[in-house]
Amino acid sequence: MFVSSLLLGGLFYHHPLVAVPLIALVALLYWLVKHNYKFWEIDGVPYPKPSLLTGNLGPSLTLKKHISELASDWYNAYPDKPFVGYFKIFTPAIMVKDPVLVKNILSRDFDCFANNDFLLDVRQDPLLSHDPFLVTGERWKRSRSLLTPSFTGAKIKQLFPVMESVADAFVTFIGRHVAQELEAKEIAARFTTQNVVACTFSIDGDCFGEQESEFRRMGRRVFETSPMATVKTMMAVFLPTVAKYIPVPFLLKDVDEWIRSLVANLIIQRSASEKTVQEDLLQSFLKNREKSNATQTEITAHALTIFLEGFETSSVVLGFALYRLAKSPEVQQNLYNEVKKRIDANGGQLDFDALQQLEYLDWVMLETLRMHPPAATMHKVCTKKYIMRKGFRDEQGHDMSIYVREGTPILIPVLAIHMDPKYYPEPHQFDPERFSPARKVTHEGATFLPFGEGPRMCLGMRFAQAQVKLAMVKLILNYRVTVGPNDKPFAIDSRSFVYQARDGLRIVFERR
Repeated sequence: MFVSSLLLGGLFYHHPLVAVPLIALVALLYWLVKHNYKFWEIDGVPYPKPSLLTGNLGPSLTLKKHISELASDWYNAYPDKPFVGYFKIFTPAIMVKDPVLVKNILSRDFDCFANNDFLLDVRQDPLLSHDPFLVTGERWKRSRSLLTPSFTGAKIKQLFPVMESVADAFVTFIGRHVAQELEAKEIAARFTTQNVVACTFSIDGDCFGEQESEFRRMGRRVFETSPMATVKTMMAVFLPTVAKYIPVPFLLKDVDEWIRSLVANLIIQRSASEKTVQEDLLQSFLKNREKSNATQTEITAHALTIFLEGFETSSVVLGFALYRLAKSPEVQQNLYNEVKKRIDANGGQLDFDALQQLEYLDWVMLETLRMHPPAATMHKVCTKKYIMRKGFRDEQGHDMSIYVREGTPILIPVLAIHMDPKYYPEPHQFDPERFSPARKVTHEGATFLPFGEGPRMCLGMRFAQAQVKLAMVKLILNYRVTVGPNDKPFAIDSRSFVYQARDGLRIVFERR
């Protein structure tokens, strides 16, 4: 601001005829921005003080804080408010805190908040335009209907032998690295990538070799963007109206070509083969192709969706679960005792049904998801006019409320809700038994949101849970896990969209 004043002063001294209208324009823009930042004050909604050019997102844009940390700060600053206003740069937005309001937004009033807050040009990204997380309207409905049959309990049970063979290979891989310090998220990603590739395409992803496999490399590339796509992402925050007209895809060209080639070659091979084809997820799409009138682009897009969302978020959960077990030897021993007892009672065999009967394993995973949800915040957008109650009445006894305009961004602070001691006493304590029937407390509304809620709830939830639990069981039966000597205090990686550790999660496996 001081430098700008000096420049304007110098301009006024040397070129007064140019300086006067320029100063007037700057003053007008300054007044407009300051007036815009009174939006929530006028509506009587509490809000954190915004910065002039970045609203309330400055620490996130400068990578000093993850958006979930910002949301937690606002959540704790207004403990008794059902929602809080904030500014997504210049755009007034709402962070919803009250669990009943959250549930209404995600379920009962879904039609008013049907879309996720993500800018996607379906013409530029033909494959991502079929991802149910990203798309809206009829595209979302069709994508969801095509993917849903692939994630039923019966389908996952059918795939269980494939999952178990991958898990056994994972155990062998860990056996080659006993007593070595490993990064939990990285080894978890090797397993989930190998498993998703096997269950989707019935091919070996080669993720347990010493060299980086093609699927691990492309898994990383999926989350990378071109420089112009990065600019488009930033423009979507500052000037969303302008960003819509930047003709740049988010998916890199080589990733697009790679997945198209992979799926096309597999379809050709299966069409020409006289052998019985494995009933994997790709084959499910192909069997239903005529019934659903699905194009090859749609089939390829859904294969990409499963690959992308099947390995990344599950690897986050598995990595954190192993890390928490390493830091909690008593919990780890309790889990081992339950698993060993159940398998011994099942004739030494682990099958799909036995996996579902492991209660303590469920609690461990749920507690991991509570403390470390991969989607630590949810971002919606208001699609229809909506009246949001403030949670108190005026002197005449009338409910106080605000009018939410169409297009208003809505943030749901998943991590902050999960760490609220009102719902989870001693929230920083890793305590799986808080989910046991004897201790579990039910609260009104939505207080546990690792998979979302309502019609947009995660489609692959059952698949994700099955692969994470299976990997945990196989590893715990064969190894003890401890914290690595170079482990650092946990901090959220502010550079990552997905919630993960900034400095990694260092663990060591020892044979039982």
